[in-house]
Amino acid sequence: MQAIISFTRFLDRINRWLGEWFVSWLMLLIMGVVLFEVVTRRFIGSPHIWTQEIITYLFCAHFVLAIGYTLHYKEHVNADVLTSLMPERVQVALETVVYFIFVGLFVYVMTPTSIKFAERAWSYGERAPTAFNSPVYLVKVLIPVSLILLTIQLVAILLKNSIYLITNKKIEG
Repeated sequence: MQAIISFTRFLDRINRWLGEWFVSWLMLLIMGVVLFEVVTRRFIGSPHIWTQEIITYLFCAHFVLAIGYTLHYKEHVNADVLTSLMPERVQVALETVVYFIFVGLFVYVMTPTSIKFAERAWSYGERAPTAFNSPVYLVKVLIPVSLILLTIQLVAILLKNSIYLITNKKIEG
């Protein structure tokens, strides 16, 4: 049992580290590029073609890489009007079933599809049809990466919930 608890804590650390040290700093980079664009466009009168595209790609990376981190802290939209009235063990059991069915099914369907999607973009060397002509395949690779991170967090939550349902002890990540 201790090995499983250690494993779940390791899985939690992956998304927590990525969210705290990479995704959060990525937001600062986005803000820096936006500030650069605003200053050069409004005050210097010299807009740049590449900034809007870079901002979009950085925000996409920020969004998809934060999925596992967000699930770790259970910050996704949640309609818990009825479940909040139930006993804690019932809430955990229901959460386990719902996560397994819906998030598990989503990951099961989307991961192979997104891998093919990224492989195709990478093999073609897909580029944006814009004046900047930036490589799109780099961003498309982040989709399966984010789904793998979501899977890691899903496994951690399912294991923690199962341990709680079996032993009645909460495992903190």
